[in-house]
Amino acid sequence: MGGNLFKLGRLPQAQYAVIETELREYLDRKMGDQYRIPRYYRSKADFGDVDIIISDAAIQSTWQDLRMQIVQDLGIEQYKSAGAVFSTVYQHFQVDYFCKEQAFFESTYHYLSFNDIGNILGKIFKRFNLKYGEQGLQYVFRRTDGHFQKDLPVSLDFARIFAFLDLDYAHWERGFDTLDEMFRWATASPYFSIKPYEEQDATTAKRVKERHTMQRFIQWLQENRITQTFTFQEERDAYLPMIEAFFPEAHLLKKIEQERQREGFVQQLRGKYSGQVVMRLFPELQGKALGEFMRKFEAQWEDHEAVLAEMEAREIESRLKAFGT
Repeated sequence: MGGNLFKLGRLPQAQYAVIETELREYLDRKMGDQYRIPRYYRSKADFGDVDIIISDAAIQSTWQDLRMQIVQDLGIEQYKSAGAVFSTVYQHFQVDYFCKEQAFFESTYHYLSFNDIGNILGKIFKRFNLKYGEQGLQYVFRRTDGHFQKDLPVSLDFARIFAFLDLDYAHWERGFDTLDEMFRWATASPYFSIKPYEEQDATTAKRVKERHTMQRFIQWLQENRITQTFTFQEERDAYLPMIEAFFPEAHLLKKIEQERQREGFVQQLRGKYSGQVVMRLFPELQGKALGEFMRKFEAQWEDHEAVLAEMEAREIESRLKAFGT
């Protein structure tokens, strides 16, 4: 995203539309309904690239094979691959392909649509200890030691996700004509606050510096004299009852209880089972080899933490020795 990899510059909307149409015609034939191009506000003047989200359900063999098919089919001469992101030059313009799990295909499309609106909404959700992104809405569980966190799924239903913030999903579906309309839609949430933009943390400052739309959003807040704030409770878990009531199908409280129980198992395991314990028995294991050994050892049980927590240190050591010989 951003279109800076190949330093090709930007295109006005009319020229961009021609390239997008050509790509859609090709992708319709190639993979049917297994791709998406994120939406944008209708008066957007220019573009730095085309972003294309591809479901892994479209891959018949491997992601590498599909990339090479695209290169051959479209006569691509310049390209670069980095994991699940494949950047190409088509018609002297940057085109980025993102391979996503089918489960998060639509949620990625929703999140990436309409420029940086996802980042703006993400800052609101963060105050509820929720994470809004390509995997929909998640709750950020943190262990008491502060060294472990896990994102627990809450919802992939964007109509309900937006409703949680009292935002109009029907308006979202219709789209936006201008940035002004888009910004007004996002700030219509009663939970919106200007504080994150007045008192920017390092992450926000970096995002504003790198993203032109975020710069325009802050300018828009100032020009329209937006002073809206919302006082959130400081306790991270304060909104759990509200989240549970709004998304009962997520069974969030049950998932958190399971994670707390697992945290108890981990505390019981301290001193009995760890990387240091394994290295003491097998000094030759380091780095990736150590991690692979532990993963295979743990794979013997469906819930290795619960099982090992019940064992004495000597029994764990005995099992490790037997497994490693």
